[in-house]
Amino acid sequence: MTLESASSRLASLAILLGSSGLAFAGGGSSGSLVLLGPNLTASDCSANGEVVVGTDAAQYWYWTEEDGVVLVGGTSAGGGVGGQAKISNDGSQMVGTFLNPASGLHEMSVYDFKSSTWIPLGGIGSSSGTETSSGWGISGDGSTAVGLGWVSAGSAHAIASTNLAPPIDLGTSVPGRSTRANGCDEDGSVVVGWQDAQTGFRQGARWSGGTQTLITLAGSGAMLGEASSCSADGTWVVGNGVSSNGFNAWRWSAATGGVNLGTPPTTGWRGAAVDLSADGGVIVGYYRPFPGPATFGRGFLWTEKTGKVDLTDAAVAAGIKVPSGTILALPLGISADGRTIVGIARSGNLSVGFRLQFGGACPADLNGDGVVNGADLALLLGAWGTADPIADLDGSGVVDGADLASLLGAWGVC
Repeated sequence: MTLESASSRLASLAILLGSSGLAFAGGGSSGSLVLLGPNLTASDCSANGEVVVGTDAAQYWYWTEEDGVVLVGGTSAGGGVGGQAKISNDGSQMVGTFLNPASGLHEMSVYDFKSSTWIPLGGIGSSSGTETSSGWGISGDGSTAVGLGWVSAGSAHAIASTNLAPPIDLGTSVPGRSTRANGCDEDGSVVVGWQDAQTGFRQGARWSGGTQTLITLAGSGAMLGEASSCSADGTWVVGNGVSSNGFNAWRWSAATGGVNLGTPPTTGWRGAAVDLSADGGVIVGYYRPFPGPATFGRGFLWTEKTGKVDLTDAAVAAGIKVPSGTILALPLGISADGRTIVGIARSGNLSVGFRLQFGGACPADLNGDGVVNGADLALLLGAWGTADPIADLDGSGVVDGADLASLLGAWGVC
C-alpha cells in the first residue's frame, strides 16, 4: 500500500467514524489512550467503555478512572486454568473462572460488582485436573454466561448458564470431539465458539435454537478457524484466520458466508478478528508473527467503508497521543458503541494493558447523521424498555426516562 492510499483510508475512517458518533477531532475531544499497567491483559469493557476488565498472571481485575486497577480474585489462565474476563454492557457482571471452596474445583463463575462476590455456576458432570468448567463469555444483558465444561478428563463441551442456573451442555456434532463457547449475543440466544474436527482442527461454530452451524469460507466452503464474538443480534460472527483463507481475519453471516477482512501486513503473519461493535459495523483484531509472541504483531480496526486500518495509526490520526515506541499490538475487546478498544500494547520490552477511547462522541445521535433530532427520538422510543446498547445512553441496562433526558439535553447539531 502506498503512503497516499494509507492516508486516504485513515481520512475515510475519520470521516466515517465521525458520522457514526465517533468523531476524530483535535484538542481535548480527540480521545485518550490509557496504559493500565505492565503484564495486564485487558480483554473487555462495558458498553460505554467506562469499566475495563481483564487478568494478570494469577487473577481477575477491573479498572475505572476513579478506582484504577482493582484485583478481585478468581483464577486466570496464568493460574493454570481456562477462561477470560468478559463484562455485561451495563458493567454489573463479569464472567471468568473461580475456585469454588465448596466443590474444591475451578468453575465458570460470574463476578457481581454490586456485592463484590463470585458466584460459581458448576459444571456438566466431570473435571480435568482441578477444573470442572471455565467462563469465556457473557451476553450483553448479563443474563447468560458461556464457556467450557468437562464431560471427561480429556473431552469438553460448550456450555451456557442462564440467570445463574446450572450450565447446560451445548454438545458436539463430531462424536468424541470437544467444543467451547467463546461469546454470545445480547440475550444469549446465539452462542459462538469452536468445534473440534476429527483431525483436531478447531472450526468456527455458531449455536442458535439448539442447532449448531459450522462456519466456512464463502465460495470454497473451506473450514474457518474458531469464532471469537458476534454482534448484538447474532447476525455477524468474527474469528481466527487459518491456512484455508490465507490466515486472514474474517467475518461471517448466514447470508454472506465467511469473508476475509484483509491480508496480513507482513508475509508469514496470521490474523484474527476478536470483537465487534453491537451493530457489527466496527471490528477489531490483530495480525501477528507466527511463531513468535502475539504482542510483536499489530492491531487493526475495520469498517465496511475503510477496510482494515492499523489501530496505532488510527489513534494517531485521531489526534490521540500515543507514546513513542508504543504499538497497540493486541486488541481483545471493543465496546458496544464502538468507541472504546481494550487489549495489550507493546511498549518497548513491556506488555501493557491499554484502553483506547475515541473522543468527540455524540452518543445521542443514534442514527449517526450528525444531529440529534426527531429521528433519534423515534429510535429511542422504539427501543423503550429494552437493553438496546445504542439507545441505552447511560449504560443502566434499560432504555428509560434517564436516556430520554440525555437525548433531549443533547438536542441539535453534534
